[in-house]
Amino acid sequence: MGSAPLEQPSSRARGKAETRSRLLGAARELFVAQGYDAIGPPDIAEAAGLAAGTFYLYFQDKRDAFLAFSEQAAEELMEHIRAASGSQRDFRERLRCSLLAIVSYSEANPGVLRAAFADATVLASGLPQGAGLRERLAARLADDLRAGVAAGRLRDPLDADLVAFGMVGFIAHAFARSAERGEEPQLLVDAVTGFLAAGMSRE
Repeated sequence: MGSAPLEQPSSRARGKAETRSRLLGAARELFVAQGYDAIGPPDIAEAAGLAAGTFYLYFQDKRDAFLAFSEQAAEELMEHIRAASGSQRDFRERLRCSLLAIVSYSEANPGVLRAAFADATVLASGLPQGAGLRERLAARLADDLRAGVAAGRLRDPLDADLVAFGMVGFIAHAFARSAERGEEPQLLVDAVTGFLAAGMSRE
């Protein structure tokens, strides 16, 4: 007996997906260019070439659109990091590859990470547990810390999740400060990698 053919999405469903994508793309551009506080739903709809009321068919409010943008950026960045770190096992090298991936993503998508990180209160109070950019980066770091401890290469941080979240905060502030000073990203990556890896290494 042959398998049943896969159902193709209806033209209506495709149209709705395309409209939401247009709105999300417009929101992304505006959040990056102007910041969260400077725009409203009518601006997003206008930038997408749609009627103002169309926005509310896909998002509850501006905050909902911001959360969708932030989650999209998080998914993109995490995929970029996974591809860059590959099967690398060493904590220092995984961290270095991850930081280089962040730099690469930032250069390919100017302003996106800055905008996605910008409003911590919006992110903290709105995204599902584990969906935010900081949380995803911290979860990956925590897994790497636990793997390093299990292999006997890293000190036991006692609470890997808490330490990893602190590392992400440190990394975010270091990147922001480095950008303000116009420093070479490679120097930042080497400095941050060396500092964090040295603090955790048992060697």
